[in-house]
Order: sequence, then structure tokens, then C-alpha cells
Amino acid sequence: MAMRLIPRRRRFRAAILIARAAVPFVRRTQAFQEQRKGNVDGVREIALHLVLNTLTKNGTCFDPLITVNGNEELESALAAGRGVLLLSPHMTLSLLMVRLFHDAGHNPVVIAADPQMRVSGTTLAADTMQPSPMFLVALRTRLRKGQFVLGMPDRGEHSEGRTIEFDTANGRIILAPALMQVAARCAAHVIFLKVYIEGCEVVATMVRPSPASLGSRDAITEDFIEFVQTHVESRFGHNN
Repeated sequence: MAMRLIPRRRRFRAAILIARAAVPFVRRTQAFQEQRKGNVDGVREIALHLVLNTLTKNGTCFDPLITVNGNEELESALAAGRGVLLLSPHMTLSLLMVRLFHDAGHNPVVIAADPQMRVSGTTLAADTMQPSPMFLVALRTRLRKGQFVLGMPDRGEHSEGRTIEFDTANGRIILAPALMQVAARCAAHVIFLKVYIEGCEVVATMVRPSPASLGSRDAITEDFIEFVQTHVESRFGHNN
């Protein structure tokens, strides 16, 4: 593909430019319609995701350039030797962070439906765990072993007794608190993640829940809801 003619160090920047130019076309695709149902991404994030996902699937390597805020929170949690659960809504660019963590030697386990998922911009397979009837037991085991897990607790459909819904400036979001429940029971560290485009840059921000919520599933869930609502309001609350 043509992107392989561009030096690897420049491919990520080129992908951002291509995605920006492709926005009018991306809006008309079925892939865009599917991704926008998450209510947390704008068209630029979705467009860039589609470009980068195509590169990864075709074996065209690239190196993400991401401005990361709050990395010290993650490093502190990982250094403590306990399990770490990194929670993000289904943001299309959040999986880019798997690459950054991989490059830093952390190699998180990603909760993902696709067992063949690759680490972004490489030909390497990501370490994944798939939802199943015993999924939460497997998650508990991993966290108790001190492993680093990336999960996305928002859902596409409501499940009676298992999910809750909350409003945002861009529509309602369905959330399954089970991941928070397992983390609280394991006394694992919990960190929230969001990844988005700001100007011409991809920005990632990681924050911890409030200290008062530690060990409480309900409090962590409430903090995560506020985290998502605040982000969506900043992106869509004024027709951004």
C-alpha cells in the first residue's frame, strides 16, 4: 500500500492528515455509523481509527505519537505490585495505548472480543481475554496475580440486572459495573483513561478515582460515570 513508501517515523503524522481529509467520506460509511453509537468519539477520532486499523491489519507498521497526561499515576500503580485495572469507555483510539504500554514493557491484558487483535502499528498479537461465562473469575485471578488489565465497561445493549444507563451531552451510555466490582474485591488499583484528538495531536489522559472511592464498587462506578460525562460535555456540550 502507498503508506509503505513513507518513512515509518512519518506514517503516524501522515495518517492524521489522511484521516482529516477523509472525514466527509467517513461520515457516509457503515463503519462510522457503528462506531459513533458509543457516543464518546467525534468523527475525527473515528476517521483516524479507521485509517490506523487498516494499516495495522495490512502489516504496515507505524509509531504512535501521543501526548500522555497522568502517566505517573499508572507507573505508581504498577510499581505497587498489585493488580491494575485501566478503565476506558469504548473510545476508538484507546487501543493505541496498548502499543505505548507494550513499548514500555508493561504488556497489558486487553479485554476484547477479538482473540486475534494486534498491537497497533505492529504485526504482534496483543495479549487478550475474551468475555465468557467465567470471564469475571479469570479477571479476578489476573488481578490477584498483580497483572495489568485494560477493560471497557460500557456496553452496546442493556442487560437487566447487569447494566445501568446514564445521560451524557451526546446521548445515553450503558455501563456494566462488574469490572469495578471485581477490582474493588481484589483491592486492585483502578485508573481511568480517555484518548482523543486535540488540534493536531492525539492526547491521552489517565486519572485515578477519588481516594474516597477506593475499595467501593459503587463509588468507583460513580466516579467513572462523572469522568465520562465530563469528557463528553467538553467534546460535544457546545457542538464541538
